Amino acid sequence: MDQDDSVEAEGSGDGPPQDHKNHPGIVHSATDRFLSSTRMLVEQIAKVGGAGAQAVVPGSVLSTADHMLTSMREVVESAPQVGAELEIVMREIRAKRLTIQAIEAELSVLDDQLEVLERSLAPLQAWSNQWSKLQHTLLHSLDPPSEEQD
Repeated sequence: MDQDDSVEAEGSGDGPPQDHKNHPGIVHSATDRFLSSTRMLVEQIAKVGGAGAQAVVPGSVLSTADHMLTSMREVVESAPQVGAELEIVMREIRAKRLTIQAIEAELSVLDDQLEVLERSLAPLQAWSNQWSKLQHTLLHSLDPPSEEQD
């Protein structure tokens, strides 16, 4: 009866979904349920009728079932914890996105600064162009007249 209580305490499929962060994993939980249910069934068959159960379920079957259950538990326990690895990947993705957002913000500020600098330098550039034209005009106006006069 203790195993019935533990299976019921884990929750049934009819109840609300449980928070998977509090459990080692869905596969691990499902395998635990399967193992405990199978073990409970084998124990109940062994208890029903005593010697009669031995005739129905030979010792080799019980031994094989127990070995199978132990092997399945070892496989589940040695499986990688995908949930933990997925959480790490998700955190890394969030961090990279935040880095990109920070770089975008820095580039936006830099673009604003360059725009202000460009507007500030525009009058100086216009003045420089006018000065160049004035220099060119002055230099050509001071040239001696050409001798093409007939």
